Amino acid sequence: MRLARALGGAAAAALILFAAAACGSERQTAPPRPTPTPTLEGARPAGSRTVIDMAGREVRLPERIERVAVTAPAAADYARALGLEVVGQPSDIPAAEGARPVGSTLNPDFPAIAALAPDLVIGDAAVQGARIADFDRFTVPVYLVKAADYLAILDAVERLGEAVGREEEAAALRADLEGRVVAAALAARERRAAQSSLRVLVLTGAGRDVFAAGPATYIGNLLSMLGAENALANPPEGGPLPGFGVIDPGAAAQLAPDVVLVLPAGDGGLDTLIRTDPAWAATPAVRSGRVYAIDRVLFLRAPGPRVAEAMETLLGLLWPAR
Repeated sequence: MRLARALGGAAAAALILFAAAACGSERQTAPPRPTPTPTLEGARPAGSRTVIDMAGREVRLPERIERVAVTAPAAADYARALGLEVVGQPSDIPAAEGARPVGSTLNPDFPAIAALAPDLVIGDAAVQGARIADFDRFTVPVYLVKAADYLAILDAVERLGEAVGREEEAAALRADLEGRVVAAALAARERRAAQSSLRVLVLTGAGRDVFAAGPATYIGNLLSMLGAENALANPPEGGPLPGFGVIDPGAAAQLAPDVVLVLPAGDGGLDTLIRTDPAWAATPAVRSGRVYAIDRVLFLRAPGPRVAEAMETLLGLLWPAR
């Protein structure tokens, strides 16, 4: 709550609001698994302990956890930030030394994970909700994180840190994140003091299938903490992700945003379309050259310990240091 105190009463109220209005998970149906999920055989090792993960599941854990496999981008970030050895990770994130590929985020390869004999598997309920039944049957304990805004990320750091016996590392990580987020928010307040509010529009999609992010999304939460105005306060329904609404590119241009942030999708090109479409030519964002393609993993797929990096990146794009 250091951020709320630093930014004053109004910001504290906003922070509470965005904690309650966190975006949900990507609505995905589970694709076919490449191989069967190993089912439980035998009892857990003696001395195991039970915790409740962030999906509300009871998970029996070994007393000591060192080696983990992760099944989602955010899970990988949490594990490494807490100093755990990651021996397996999904193939759809950048390869890392010592980590074997274990399927994709939406299609984990359970036998490959089991072959690595990790102490624990860490997954992400926000993007792997369709796999919970598989996780429940797996031979290795699975702890699911779930966070979609800043406050939930801090909670996830503490809860996972306690579960894996890394309380000191979790406390240090939380303090670092809070300090950096507070600094970014205060820097944004200072830099925007001499100008009117900045209207920011966040878009994703490809071609004419375009979707806009409202305030109740992860990136919407971060923009609000920085004091930016979301150009689409009430997104229409029908988007592929919670908090994202279908929007016609021409109608989006009529919102006259000062900045456009594009989350690339498919083959990309939406940012180029915006820069070259005559309908956008008169918008403040295009006139000032402020249409940016941003990292989809950082701002959409993996809300987690990289939240401070995300805030600092947005600060540099919206209010660069002079």
